[in-house]
Amino acid sequence: MTLAGCASDDAGNGGGDSGGDSGGDSGGSGGDTGTTTGTPEQSVDEVVIGSNHPLSGSLAATGVGMSNAIKLAAMRKNEEGGIESLDGAEVTVIEGDNQGAQELGGQVSEELLSEGADVLTGCYSSPVTTAATQVAERQGVPFVISIAAADNILQGRDFNYVYRPQPPARRLASDYADLVPTVIRDGGGTIDTAGLFYINNSYGQAIRDSLREFLPEQDVEIVEETAIEFGASNANTQVSRLRSADPDTIIATTYVAGGVLLAQALQDQDYRPPYLTASASATFTDDDAVSDIGEFANGVLDNNYALNPTVDKTAEVRSQFLDNYDQEFSASVGMSYTAAEVIIQAVEEAGSVDPDDINEALKGLSYEDHISAMGAIEFDDQGENVNALGPVNQVQDLSVKVVYPEEYAEAEPQV
Repeated sequence: MTLAGCASDDAGNGGGDSGGDSGGDSGGSGGDTGTTTGTPEQSVDEVVIGSNHPLSGSLAATGVGMSNAIKLAAMRKNEEGGIESLDGAEVTVIEGDNQGAQELGGQVSEELLSEGADVLTGCYSSPVTTAATQVAERQGVPFVISIAAADNILQGRDFNYVYRPQPPARRLASDYADLVPTVIRDGGGTIDTAGLFYINNSYGQAIRDSLREFLPEQDVEIVEETAIEFGASNANTQVSRLRSADPDTIIATTYVAGGVLLAQALQDQDYRPPYLTASASATFTDDDAVSDIGEFANGVLDNNYALNPTVDKTAEVRSQFLDNYDQEFSASVGMSYTAAEVIIQAVEEAGSVDPDDINEALKGLSYEDHISAMGAIEFDDQGENVNALGPVNQVQDLSVKVVYPEEYAEAEPQV
């Protein structure tokens, strides 16, 4: 997934989703969670959030930023006086490094719980998140996903303790089909055919499958599909196939590194389709990645989660993050910040660190004071945010800007 991104193909997000190099679950045995339970009548000194992200490995560039965003949300709450309903209890963040490896997702969740985490968040990679959430569910501890797009993390698992503020793959693909062709056509362009370029894991496959369903409904025919493996060193073969199909647009679904490889191969072959677009790709919502690609990135349209540029709080948080961590506040990092605020708000409303009390607060949550470009965060029975949205971003002058829908736009689309 910046969407969107979340799996484990390279050094970047989702927007895209999350990753890991394989599908499936992992995890350890059940047992004591190591959490501190309490009620509004008990004295609680701290609330502990366990951050399960890739702090090393190929996804670390984004993963470290995401974990830092969790810490910033905690710091801001503490500066405001802590959890008011718990007499000023401090929010503490403990970190675990899943290295972007699926087999570590469940293990890190267990370690964080044994170290005293009251609630968990993570993991950027969809396969890693699949494993990590299984442990949280089994031990009855709430898990608020920071980023991970694959639908099957929640769909069909009958989880009771897992929540996703950001749009899942199916919603992201649906928003792409509804919004991106509209932007192009309203600008006088033509988009009748598409070629898909995606990371070959649960995140990329989920976006691909949903685009297959939704694009034809908007009169866009998929004329080629090509996948890149996690850890690939170039995308020349894939670009050759796409070039032969001659689509109106190439739709990228990658982590940061995969999108950079795509841009390099396109330039190597002196080829660019009329519209270079993306769905839930971390590459084209990440200012650092865009800067690395250079002028070739200008004009790319990507639907993914996004920061809301129309509220003052976004600029405030972005500036504070840069000052504290000397990192850019990308959409992926911003979504993690939002996940942390969701946790903090739920604890505030629960007035307790008991996992079941926090869980009940999450179920009834309606959180509006966030910085993501979407409506109030409210969860359905499956733990999905009913108001999740993947707006359209565009790279303009090597800067990522929200351009559609108009209520969140900071610039006009350039088509």
